[in-house]
Parts: sequence; C-alpha cells; structure tokens
Amino acid sequence: REAVRVLFASLPTSHAASIVLMDSEATPTIRRLEKSTVNRIAAGEVIIRPANALKELIENSLDAKATSISILLKQGGLKVLQIQDNGCGIRAEDFPLLCERFTTSKIRSYKDLNGIKSFGFRGEALASISHVAHVTITSKTPSAACAYRASFSDGKLIPCAPGEQAVPRPVAGVKGTTILAEDLFYNIPIRRGALRSSSEEYRRCVNVVTRYAIHYSGVSFIIKKQGTVDVHTLKNATIRQNIRKLFGSNVSKELIQIKA
Repeated sequence: REAVRVLFASLPTSHAASIVLMDSEATPTIRRLEKSTVNRIAAGEVIIRPANALKELIENSLDAKATSISILLKQGGLKVLQIQDNGCGIRAEDFPLLCERFTTSKIRSYKDLNGIKSFGFRGEALASISHVAHVTITSKTPSAACAYRASFSDGKLIPCAPGEQAVPRPVAGVKGTTILAEDLFYNIPIRRGALRSSSEEYRRCVNVVTRYAIHYSGVSFIIKKQGTVDVHTLKNATIRQNIRKLFGSNVSKELIQIKA
C-alpha cells in the first residue's frame, strides 16, 4: 500500500484518476437486481414476440378443453392480442394467483411431472405476459352465476378503473376465458424496436394458429385482424379438411394417409 501511495504521489492528477477508474472497472460490485427487473428479464426469455405469447395462450386454452378458440390481433399483436375460448374457465377465487410466477393448476408436486399430460405446468406464461403488457382477463366457469373480470400488471391484480378495488368484478359473460394483452413490450422499448413490421409479426401469428389448427381437428380456430378473417377452421372438420382449408385443394389431394 505504501508503494501505491508513492506511485500516486509521483503521478499527475489526471493519471492518478485514470488508475482509480481502471481499478474500479476491473472489480465491479455485485448487486442484487430489483424484483421488477428480474421479472422483466425472465418474461423476455419466455415472450420474445407476439407469436410466442399467442402460442402460450393457445396451449392454455387447449389445456382448458376448449373446442372454440378465437383470436383478434392489431398491429401484429403488439397493440392488441386477444384470445377467447369456451374452455372450463377460471374460478373467481383463483384470480389473485392467476398471473403470479409458478402458480398453476396443472401439477401439485414434483411427482406429478411423471404423468404430465398438459402443455405447460410451470405457471410462467401469464406471469410473463403481465410483466410486458397490460393484461385484462374475463372468465366464467360452468357453475358460476356470472363472469369475472380483472386487470393485471407485473403479476399482480390491479384496479380495472381508477378508484376501484384490486379485485375481480362480476360482469356478463359466457363460459370460457377471454385474455386481452395490450401494448406488448410497452416497458421494454429495445425489445419492441428489435421486432419486424406489424405485418411480419401478424404472419408469424397466423403460422402458429395454422399449425395448431391442423393437429387439433376437434377445435375451431379463428384468427383475424380488424375484421379480416385469415384462418377459420370448423370444430367437426377432419385433418384433411383443415389442410384443404388452410393450404388449398392442390395440397390436400396429394396427401397420403398412413396408419401406424
């Protein structure tokens, strides 16, 4: 240390300051990130673009045994991404946990993973979306007298309107769930700026819906943007009929069915 003091004393002030700066840069301080920062980083790993969010929501609808899934997008899903299904719905008492990380109805313990039959089980999809978008969820179970609606931000319930309490409020609705995600990546401008045009993002979303529509012939899929329907399959259609609907008769007539 004495040698260092002598060295500093013999150097011009500007050089001494440079050494101090270099020393501080060479040994950065380790800090614990704020929870909000951690959650946004984690959300960015799950939700990279609108098509990723849509995939997660479609799988939630399929896990809920939905036979009808309708999707509405604006600006490729960046401005509005809405998905409506006729699945089993969400109980009003489950709303407070709905968008928290690692909360799920799919499993209860680690042993349940041995017999997992659902798409997801970690409980990260809705949580991730709520950290990068304004989320509103409306849902009704078959036994409920009415539907319930709630808004979410950063994984937590928030008031639907100024002056209201942060609790689900009763509203008119049909059996199933409607999830509305608005202004995707509003709080991560770098991620939003890295995305392509809204038309390209919409094309990616249509591609996601097309893939699920082929494999799930017992489910009706609709995807539209501002009134224009680009995919519409029927619940009672066969896989071949869906392929004809999505890719045309020239493709479907060349198909060879294989049973194994």
